[in-house]
Amino acid sequence: MGRLVTRAAARWGARTPARPPVGVREFAVVGRGARAVGLAEVRGVGGPALSVTVEELAAAGTRRFVSVGYAGSLDPALRAGAAVLCTAAIRDEGTSYHYVRPARWAYPTRALDRELFPRLSRAGIPVVRRRSWTIDAPYRETVGELRSVRRLGAATVEMEASALFAMARALGVEAAALFTVSDLLDERGWRPRFDDAFGPLETLLDGARDALRALPAPGPRARRARTRRRTRAGGKVQ
Repeated sequence: MGRLVTRAAARWGARTPARPPVGVREFAVVGRGARAVGLAEVRGVGGPALSVTVEELAAAGTRRFVSVGYAGSLDPALRAGAAVLCTAAIRDEGTSYHYVRPARWAYPTRALDRELFPRLSRAGIPVVRRRSWTIDAPYRETVGELRSVRRLGAATVEMEASALFAMARALGVEAAALFTVSDLLDERGWRPRFDDAFGPLETLLDGARDALRALPAPGPRARRARTRRRTRAGGKVQ
């Protein structure tokens, strides 16, 4: 993903702050003031890696987060290169349970979700709204689990969305997640299509930037949600 961020920063004429947030290794900004849009690369995959970036940027004043990345398709109708706006994510990962109480689903910020979809569509990006399955162990996606999450309505699989939504809720910030389909997963196995996804991913990233710059400035940071430490309920998918 480093090439994606480098190319985007060059296209946007983004600047690198003299003192970027601690723990955020790749960071650039386009625009100034309340309408500025930052571009940060998460080094690593999954909720733990994402949490470092989100926590540091939230502490530095960021109020709105849109994750843009790859996801696998669980739906034959979603082919490589398709753009997806995540409407809910199954919490089959561990990070979210350190931020909010146990539940099956995590959700994006409703107002941000509703603003992004029409703006991306008007920009000519054929985005669809789908549920996702967020999992920590990509090499342990079994046929049984695949069928189970499809019955629940999941159309994509990735490693960050539910953690992002839970973090946003706990930290009092806004969050949404956008995917480009990069691979296909079904009972026959895994079929990577990353070569077909990079160009659409760049287009989606540019569209997300334009949509964010057009939105009203986010309001003051919401009160942090209270969480209680609980043992995660047993089972892979609750």
